[in-house]
Amino acid sequence: MLKHLVSTVALALAIGQSDSFDPARWNILDPGGRPMPYLGAPSIFLDNGVALLTGSAFSDGTIEFDVAMHGHPSFAGVVFRAESPSDYELIYLRAHRSRQWDALQYTPIFGGSEAWQLYSGGGYTAAAELAANRWVHVRLVVQGYSAKLYVDRAEEPQLTITDLKRPWVRGQVGLWGRLGGANFTNVVVRPSPSAAPAPQQPAAPAPGVIAAWELSQVLDAAKVPARALPDLRPIEWRTAAAEPSGVVNIARYRQPVVARLANPAKDSRDLVLARTFVTSTTAKRVRLVFGYSDAVRIFLNGRLLFEAESRFRSRDPGFLGVMSLGPDAIYLDLTPGRNELVFAVSETFGGWGLAGRIESD
Repeated sequence: MLKHLVSTVALALAIGQSDSFDPARWNILDPGGRPMPYLGAPSIFLDNGVALLTGSAFSDGTIEFDVAMHGHPSFAGVVFRAESPSDYELIYLRAHRSRQWDALQYTPIFGGSEAWQLYSGGGYTAAAELAANRWVHVRLVVQGYSAKLYVDRAEEPQLTITDLKRPWVRGQVGLWGRLGGANFTNVVVRPSPSAAPAPQQPAAPAPGVIAAWELSQVLDAAKVPARALPDLRPIEWRTAAAEPSGVVNIARYRQPVVARLANPAKDSRDLVLARTFVTSTTAKRVRLVFGYSDAVRIFLNGRLLFEAESRFRSRDPGFLGVMSLGPDAIYLDLTPGRNELVFAVSETFGGWGLAGRIESD
């Protein structure tokens, strides 16, 4: 315990003041990122990537930093519990959404895949005023599976998260920028002595929520039939559990393949088949309420019932593609016995997932 306390104090003191902020301690994983003086302070500029603090080991505690955003659409955030440059918790600021409901955003990162389209609203997004062209102080307090974010020295947290999605680990601390990014300085990391919390007890799913799914291997949407189930032999099914809300974050179980190709075909997208079985004692009609991101085709017993596209800006310039379980529904004509329900879900970016709830009369 004493060794941990000594290292905690040493880390806080080493990077705790503006005149001792040392960009050389950061592993900058951003082709456009670089150390630079900005607004009178040594800083790191991030344009499209992360910078991880060398030697950091953080699970619970406080992270503070100053960030300067530049007055144009951009994103700037803090990384914590990073197990790799592609696996971490992320909370970020949308500079161009100042005072709007989604100025602040939490998302887990699995295999490099963001999931802001899957996690939105209370507990995941929040409003805050985000000033441009000056240093804005940010403080993050993390404990167990909860986190609180304070922006610009607010007395109360603007964003409170109560169900961090990734496993509790000791991982690296980092900074994050996208699309023009921001400058960062004055980083202070104060880990608190802590043991792993008891595993979260999963809450009971909402009534009717489909809790258990199986996911196929990742396919290229350009290489599967447009309106029929692909003939995959064998299909590498992997079980996937929905969150209590019904959300299945596919990136938790399957890693994108197509999105990482150097020169994908025009219509190439990562696609998985997600299947479940609905058992009925009689022939009857039920209502399926569903959500998806980014595109879906729904099959019942091999027959296509529904297809739609919901990617970012696919419907109008302001369309975000945020997934929710409620606006969309179709009716399933079940036969006696076991009925196979399959979602073919493809992804562009921003969140790869699905959800379903069955409602009977």
